[in-house]
Amino acid sequence: MPEVRGALLALVVSLFAASTVASQKADLDGTGHELGDPDAPVVVVEYADFACGACAQFVEMTWPHIRREFVETGRVRWKVVPFELGFRNSEEGARAGECGAAQDMFWEFHDALYEHRDAWVDERNPKDELVTLAERTGLDADRFLECYENETFEDRTKAANDAARTDGVRGTPTFFINGFQAQGALPIEAFRTLLEDAAGSPGGR
Repeated sequence: MPEVRGALLALVVSLFAASTVASQKADLDGTGHELGDPDAPVVVVEYADFACGACAQFVEMTWPHIRREFVETGRVRWKVVPFELGFRNSEEGARAGECGAAQDMFWEFHDALYEHRDAWVDERNPKDELVTLAERTGLDADRFLECYENETFEDRTKAANDAARTDGVRGTPTFFINGFQAQGALPIEAFRTLLEDAAGSPGGR
């Protein structure tokens, strides 16, 4: 209903505008995965869990618009920090994401993990499903399996978990737009307004 969506948009924007203190504090050097122009006027940090249903909803409904309209046009630099919030198979999802990144296919596998979340997230041991998904996405399955079983990038996930705690992240997805927090699988109308506000304000906010 247009009236409800309009009220939601107004509420999200008003809450964001009311924030006066940048709340993103963690040092994210070497943590997370970036996309977009390093000199973009707006930087978004997204804390996400691959096992999170709301994160999957955001990636399906909102992220393609943001990537096309803002990231690929050089207006926004986006950093995803995959961490373990505590959903079933959170650890396995984070590990799989890092192993996808090891083959320079983080973003392709990022999309696949969310699109096919139902195939692995409720499994007692999702390894076989994740290896199959990696192969279908174009990764080398043997390299992926070796990485996954050896927990090669455990330190990166630990750093991401520490950063999430430092930034007080208690739900996913959580975003920091030029340092200011917004939460939830926001619709594109709301997110578009927040990004345009950040880009048009003094100091990028």
